[in-house]
This record gives sequence, structure tokens and C-alpha cells, in this order.
Amino acid sequence: MENKAPKLSFREKLGYGLGTASLNLIFNIVSTYLLFFYTNVYGLKPADAATMFLVVRIIDAVASPIYGTWVDKRTTKYGKYKGYILYLSVPYAILSILCFVTPNTGYVFKLIYAYTTYVGLSLLNTFLSPMGAMPAAMTRDSNEIAQVNSYGMFCSNVGGMFISFGVPYLVTALSGAYTGPKSQKGWLITLGLFAIVGFIGLLFSFFSMHEHYQMSSQDMQDVSFKDIFTQIRDNKAFAIFLIYLIIAFMYMTVVNSTGSYYVTYNMNAPKMLKYFNLLGTLPSFILVPLFPWFKRIMGRKGLMIGWSGVLIAGLLILLWGDPKNVTLAMTGKLLTSMGMIVVTGYMWAFEPEVVNYGEWKTGKRENAIISSVCSFAVALGMAIGGVIPGYVLKLIGFSASKPVQSAHTLHGILMLQSIIPIVLIVIGIFVITKYPINDALMNRMNKEIDERKAK
Repeated sequence: MENKAPKLSFREKLGYGLGTASLNLIFNIVSTYLLFFYTNVYGLKPADAATMFLVVRIIDAVASPIYGTWVDKRTTKYGKYKGYILYLSVPYAILSILCFVTPNTGYVFKLIYAYTTYVGLSLLNTFLSPMGAMPAAMTRDSNEIAQVNSYGMFCSNVGGMFISFGVPYLVTALSGAYTGPKSQKGWLITLGLFAIVGFIGLLFSFFSMHEHYQMSSQDMQDVSFKDIFTQIRDNKAFAIFLIYLIIAFMYMTVVNSTGSYYVTYNMNAPKMLKYFNLLGTLPSFILVPLFPWFKRIMGRKGLMIGWSGVLIAGLLILLWGDPKNVTLAMTGKLLTSMGMIVVTGYMWAFEPEVVNYGEWKTGKRENAIISSVCSFAVALGMAIGGVIPGYVLKLIGFSASKPVQSAHTLHGILMLQSIIPIVLIVIGIFVITKYPINDALMNRMNKEIDERKAK
């Protein structure tokens, strides 16, 4: 292991960025479109889809910490974390396509097929969680960490832009419709194209990244499942970050999965969906390169709290504005997206800091355990955030067979798009005020860790 933090090359940073973007291609499609696909294209009842989302995420949540412990006790022939990117890239691409196949069978078999493919895809996404451990294995320098995560966010948002605009556009262009059975072919081909792009990106990532910091053989032998609870108990930053991740993925999932319903029914402008979703990623090209600057000027907490305020302002415009006023609705979406991009993007810079904090407190640098428990928090947040829209849609009387929804249903969709996320964001602001790490502490931790190893 090197004692001096190496400067990361452009290729390494780009490799991490493209790898993250490749995983997020499918992740974003699932979180943004899968509920809509299941209810409006595949033909599932909203409550059945919501229950499936919950079951799948519970499975993910159980698997994540077990898998993280398994990873931290082993090293592949290609590195501690890199090997999994190579091994799992092909099955991940295949299952992402299979999730959007609509079998021409009875309802029960379709439900079983949906469960099987979605469970498989979600588990593979969990098994690729070592990608999240890579920044902490690449560097311990806080500025380098910020840059690496900026590359990850920038590349992910480039991919997100193509998803936001490209999915509705390609599905419609290929099948002549965006919703209903007629659109099934368009969804399948579109996912096939994105899966191929994601596979290529993962391969580039594998060949570009390097692990400069790894656990020693003795440390790997000492890893056990109970270390998860030790980290949560002794690593205050980790515990706070986990709580925030759960909350963030709850409101992010609710907002993303409800957008298609809001545009299609409240705005009554389904052709605007690709532009509405495009605003979800377009600001990233300006904002993501500014993350390090925001952090220097505002500090970690100031950045998270201030941009959470922007996010809330956008949601309030959607709540109080006339959805038929396209300009006003798009303005609300733009502010919502700007806040969401900064808050949910920069929060990932906390993960490598949490790894350092854990090594400082416990003497163990358990990247994969921490990354996998973060995946557990993501899965839990997405589970709750995915269940909420499905059951609320059932309660408010939504039916995909109705081209026009009742006033009661439209009001329920509006609450999903605004009030529920706002409540969660406010809770998240309170949680993040308790985060203990700043630049001075990071420098102190790195110095003391190096001194401890030198002895």
C-alpha cells in the first residue's frame, strides 16, 4: 500500500465516471419508468406492482450487508473490487433487457415473470455495489474524492439526459405509442440499446480504474459480519449518512416515479414528457462541475441545506401552480431538478469520508462493508419510496384504462409529486445538520491513520 496519496489520472476519473453512469443507466430507467411500464404497458395492477417493489427491495436490503462482508474478506484476480465489474457486466445487461419483456400469457404468470426478472436485476445491482467502494480504494485525498465524484455525477447525468429524453422518444418512434400494449416492442428495443451502451461503459471502467488503497491480508481475515454493527455503533458519520440515504431515496423515488403520471394526466401533455424529464438532468452540465466550488464556499452542510431549499421551492411551484400552464410547470420542474441534482449528487462524496472515519475509529478500512450497507439504505429507501406511489394510486382510484382521471385522482397525483417529498426533504435537512465531518477533521484523520500505520 502506498503511503502518499497518488494523484489520479484523467483516465482513472473518467473510468469511474463512465462506470457509475453505466450502472445508473439501468438504475435511472428502473426508478423513473418501471412503475409506469408495469401499470400502463405490462398490465399489472398498481397495488401488485407496489407490493413487488417492496418485496424486491427487502431482498436487496437483506443481501447487501451479507454480500459486503463477503467482498471485504476476498480479493479477485483483478483487484479487490474491480473484478466484480467485469464478472457481472454481461448478466446485468441481459437481465435489464428481460425486465422489459412482456410475455403474452395470463396475469399470474406475468406477475411471476415480473418478480423473477426484477429480483434478478436488483440483486445484480447489489452485487455491483463494489463500484461505490472504488473512490475510497482509489484515493484518501478529500479534494480528489470530490473530483472523482464530480466525474461520476457528470457522466451519470449525461446518461440521465439520454434516458430522460431518449426513452420516451425512442419508445414512441419505434412503436408509435408510449403507453399501452402497442408500445411493448418500443420499450424492449429501447432497453436493449441502453443495455449495450451500459455494458461497453462498464468494460471501459474496468480497464481504466486502479485501486491504490487496499486492506491487508490480516485485515481481510479479521472482517466479520458483526463489523457492520461495530461500524454503525462507532462511526457516527456512517450512521447519519445511512439515515440520510434512506430519506433521500424515498423522496427521489417518489418524485421520479410520479413524474410520468403528473405530465400525462395533470398536465394532460404526454408529448411533453421527454422535455419534462430532460429538465431532470440538463442542469447537471452546469451544476456538477461546480460541486467542489459549492463545497468550498458553502461547506458540506451549507451545500446540502441550501440546495434542499431550492428543491422544495420547485416542488411548491408544482403544488400551487396551474399544471396546464406549461411554462410554470417546467419552471417548477427545473428548480426541483437543480436542487435534486446537487443534493443527491453531492451526498455520495460522504461515502469515502465515512470510510476514512470508520478506519480512524475502528482501525479497519472496510470499503465494501460500508458500501454494501449504503446499498442496503438505498434499497430500503427505494422500497418505501416505490411502495408509496403504487398504493396511493390505488387509494385515489387511478386506472390506466381511463384516458382522463377524476379530480380526486389528479389531486392525489399532485400530492405525490409535491407534499410527500417536501415532508421527507425537511426531515433530511434536520438529519444532515448532525453530520460531523469537515475538512479539518478529514486532514486530522488522514494524518493519524498514516502515523498509526507507520508505527
